[in-house]
Amino acid sequence: MLKAFLINVLPVVIAVIAIAVPTWIGVRQTRISQHVNNIQAMITLLDEFRSAAFHDQHDYVCNRLQQEHDPSEGVRGLPGEAKAAFCNVVYYYHSFATLTVFQLVDEKLFLPLLRHRIINVWRATQPFVERERELRGSDSSYLSAFQELARRTAELPDTYIHDRILGTRRNRRRRFSFWTSRRRSAPDGM
Repeated sequence: MLKAFLINVLPVVIAVIAIAVPTWIGVRQTRISQHVNNIQAMITLLDEFRSAAFHDQHDYVCNRLQQEHDPSEGVRGLPGEAKAAFCNVVYYYHSFATLTVFQLVDEKLFLPLLRHRIINVWRATQPFVERERELRGSDSSYLSAFQELARRTAELPDTYIHDRILGTRRNRRRRFSFWTSRRRSAPDGM
């Protein structure tokens, strides 16, 4: 009786394992490939941030654009240098926003790092973007991904990165104390 039971159950167990293992491997590989997308996007992001010209344009957009130019003409009414700064900075964040909207990169990795920058750029450019939408008439989607990114970013608490750092430290301490306690309790010679 037991022999017949084992003969019937053993193939089922093997079949379940044969399905479960490749499924688990597939899920892991999917996660790994998503991280590869995030890493490439992060490298590209950091390349741009190393550029002094980008920082100068970013500062101009956030601190001087509204003071020096009237948004009544929209983006199209900006003079050459102001328009170049606007396009370089805003479309940079808009490209990132598009990647997050289509879930090609994980916004949880990027939004906290860029939080203040995204919010400041949106606040500085919002009147120009809204006027540009009016001037375009039926095209109300102009920079809408960037606007959505700014909205989601503003919802993050100011302490998000700080909280994550503290959480990481706690996890490391737990792992470290686990391993050090294991080493102390291990018999000599192991």
